[in-house]
Amino acid sequence: MRSRNKTPLPTLLAFLLPSLLGFCIFILYPIIAGLGLSFTDFSGGFSYNFIGFENYKTLLIDSQFRHSLGVTFRFSFFSISLVMILSLAFALLLNKPFKGRDVIRGVFVLPSVLSMIAISLAVIVMFDPRNGIINSFLVALGFEKQGFLSDPNQVLGVIIFTFVWQNVGYYMIIFLGGLQSIPKSLYEAAEIDGANSRYQFFKVTLPMLSPVTFLCFILLVIRSFQSFNEVYMLTGGSFGNGGPNGAANVLGFNIFLNSFTHYRMGYASAQAMILLLLVLSITIFQYSMQKRWVTYES
Repeated sequence: MRSRNKTPLPTLLAFLLPSLLGFCIFILYPIIAGLGLSFTDFSGGFSYNFIGFENYKTLLIDSQFRHSLGVTFRFSFFSISLVMILSLAFALLLNKPFKGRDVIRGVFVLPSVLSMIAISLAVIVMFDPRNGIINSFLVALGFEKQGFLSDPNQVLGVIIFTFVWQNVGYYMIIFLGGLQSIPKSLYEAAEIDGANSRYQFFKVTLPMLSPVTFLCFILLVIRSFQSFNEVYMLTGGSFGNGGPNGAANVLGFNIFLNSFTHYRMGYASAQAMILLLLVLSITIFQYSMQKRWVTYES
């Protein structure tokens, strides 16, 4: 039997080097630099002092940080739940053959390829407190105008809507790929056994979609906890405060405010490290639990 030729080490390194350099420059170095700055009082100048764990101690008593953390968890919970449910529901509907299916798929995917600026402008036109399309529709039906982006009880809901609108189409495509990879023989066997459509969904479709569901959940956790653009564009940018009374001041936006508005970059770095640990902890926990509910074999 002829032995396989091994790829020379210089050739392997030549292929790995671009990705490795990109990882070190754009991911590893910023993490290490951010961790180092979190132990200083750096404010954007050329000098800073090492202050140990003072920034982390301040986090424990900072009511604004706790508020931002709570907003982030609420935003992530509702955003992830809605995107997962709606993207799966639309994938199930658009997986069935009917006329114009491809066009409708394209309509759903369109928001995910548009820029956040375009999406935000559309949302502002829709939810403007004075002359927005939604308020005009409500008035026509005899209801009072709503504050939406100017109402502390509604602004987070508008931002969740924006996040869901932009991301449902993308994750719908992932679920569609998962649905189309399920062997038809499983459904045929279930029909022979007398299983109805509801039983097939819970006993065949969902278990076989569990790897895709797991992937979508991990991606959504990372995406939602890092959310910034939606809040920045819809609440006044750096001149805003994350909406009225900071009602939509998620942790990512709070880090931005501390860095580039209040120039507390050392403190913002400490917040960024906490955010990194949160996302990492949730991801590791899900990876450790996946054996209980993720099915990789039919």
